[in-house]
Amino acid sequence: MSHVFACGTALLGHLFISLLFFGSLSAQEKIRIAPSSPGLSAWPVHLAAKEKFFAREGLDAEIIVMRTNVGIAALVTGSIDFTTAGGSAMRAAVNGAPLKMVLNTNKKADLWILSQKNIQRVEDLRGKMIGVGGNWGTQFYLVLEALKHYGADKDVQLVSTGDVANGYLSLQQGSLPAVALTPPYSILAQRQGYRDLLRTGDVVAVSPTTGLVTTKERIEREPQRIRRVIRALMKAVDYARGRKAEMVQFIMRQYKMEKEVADLVYDAIMETLNPTLLLTDQEIQIELNRIAEQTKTKMTTRAADVADFSAAQHVAQEFGR
Repeated sequence: MSHVFACGTALLGHLFISLLFFGSLSAQEKIRIAPSSPGLSAWPVHLAAKEKFFAREGLDAEIIVMRTNVGIAALVTGSIDFTTAGGSAMRAAVNGAPLKMVLNTNKKADLWILSQKNIQRVEDLRGKMIGVGGNWGTQFYLVLEALKHYGADKDVQLVSTGDVANGYLSLQQGSLPAVALTPPYSILAQRQGYRDLLRTGDVVAVSPTTGLVTTKERIEREPQRIRRVIRALMKAVDYARGRKAEMVQFIMRQYKMEKEVADLVYDAIMETLNPTLLLTDQEIQIELNRIAEQTKTKMTTRAADVADFSAAQHVAQEFGR
């Protein structure tokens, strides 16, 4: 009798736990996040989904890859909740879009200019076409600013490749003399012998290319949900920084790479990672000044108009950062 009672009690216990588990899954809140490409630029989002960091915050994250301009438009209209296109969203905010960055993952440009093997120097790009991902977004301006350092910004023609994957393909096919690539494509191209002409991060100051952006309305209306999203992403970043072996395995699986390439990719993304995930007002002002110079307009926008890191600061304090 006692054995039957014990078995029944154990069965009820398992049933209770199962109900709690499935109940928590059904209670998860749906969010939509739009990276601008399926590549590595939004790796914290993909990692947070794979390692269940979103789920542990009660969130069911749907990751929808959208071209930068499409993602920003979808965010403004409410079709999605977040975009990772930090630099382009900041430009949209300067132009009146009701958007703010709430987390910054990259403040150092992760963009390399690689060329065909017959091109020796950056100066040799004069008069040639350079393929760039997107459509006159952040990557275009980064390339021009980096080329300006060599006096070559006015003598090149930038053409859109759609995304960096297409740019890499164009380089392989020989249809473009040079392209701007992010990891892993920059690393793959280097390994295949294409010339590594320029890393934009070496000559461009702070550049908040990637982060988490949402609308001003959501910041005011849903502060707790935004904190939960930020908490999941901070956990993903801490996981990546502290567990290289597991992160390399994730890169291999998620982006279908060999281990040797994944090791190099890990080093590259750690190098460009913003360790605090925050930006100071001074760093934001650098980007605002850059936008003003590139658009030939007088900048009246302030840092507080395009970014709000209060939720990220709160979560950082929870983590003892």
